[in-house]
Amino acid sequence: MKKTLVALAVAAAAVASTANAAVVYEQDGAKVELSGSFRAFLGKVGDDRGDLKNDDSRIIVKASQDLGNGLSAFAGYQIRFEEEAYKTKHKGSDSDFGDPTTRELYAGLKHADVGALSFGRQNTTGDDVLQDATYYRSGKYGILTTRSDKSVKFKSAEWNGFSFGADYLFGHEDVNERSAYSELDYKNGYGLTAFYHYDFAEDNKLEFAAGYTQDNYDNKGWYNNTLSKYKAWLVHGSWTYGPLYLALNYGQYKNEYDNNIVLNEDEKGRYAMVDFRYQFSEPSAVFAQWERLDTRSDVTDNTTEIANRYQVGVDYKLHKNVVTYAMYERVNTKYDNAETDKDNIYGVGLRVFF
Repeated sequence: MKKTLVALAVAAAAVASTANAAVVYEQDGAKVELSGSFRAFLGKVGDDRGDLKNDDSRIIVKASQDLGNGLSAFAGYQIRFEEEAYKTKHKGSDSDFGDPTTRELYAGLKHADVGALSFGRQNTTGDDVLQDATYYRSGKYGILTTRSDKSVKFKSAEWNGFSFGADYLFGHEDVNERSAYSELDYKNGYGLTAFYHYDFAEDNKLEFAAGYTQDNYDNKGWYNNTLSKYKAWLVHGSWTYGPLYLALNYGQYKNEYDNNIVLNEDEKGRYAMVDFRYQFSEPSAVFAQWERLDTRSDVTDNTTEIANRYQVGVDYKLHKNVVTYAMYERVNTKYDNAETDKDNIYGVGLRVFF
């Protein structure tokens, strides 16, 4: 999710990943920049014993070419070290510091007065709607579609504080290569977003965002129609006043199935998140986050699951590019059979930006 730390003192670390990017090549209007961050969390996660977790460390390469008259071409490449990659030196260690994978690979055109149009593997504009201001597992239950393996994305320029975005996501292309009868494959999707901010003063501003995404699924060659739809909408509002940041988020989602073919029961749910941060000194801030997600049957309207996640912590900025933090998180999940799961997550984290 997009980090709103920009408005706060610790934001310097997040901004540094772009503002302090190393220019490795610049000539004749062409520029290539290198940046990234190392992100690690050391602590206890759920029932697991203490472990060292890679928290989406990344390497970013960006390139641009000035074409004149406000027009430019750009490209981006991001490497992450995904949790699913388990090639390890020591058998059974399940290290997520292993295989580098392509998180983003895209290119496009941008006009300063119109906006940017890009193609490839990239975040959707929906990734900017839910703005979260904490660290490990922040915004864990977000309901919008925020990534695509292949998409076309447009993000407008800003006019008097307003901007908008649109995405089209591509799925499988071979309808003749049939999947298993009951297996659903990604067909396509789209998203629409809008953003607005109003600055009362340099340290006093309001921000609003809204997004809608829809993902469609079929089972390739068996039927030509869409068999499943995932729809979600989310609204965001935040206020930054000096060292204080407060954000409210609310949304709903729905899973719809063609019940003549897919026997799954339609379901829907509600999402809410409250984000709080207070910079009580120049190098340090306290933060808290509450997130709630429920799932209900769309037929009986009975709630089948409710998850509540509470997180509190404190961070310390050792340098504009180095942030440490300590946090505690409690997760309570209630089911319709009256059973409850309780998880405790706590530890310390480190982020180093370059």
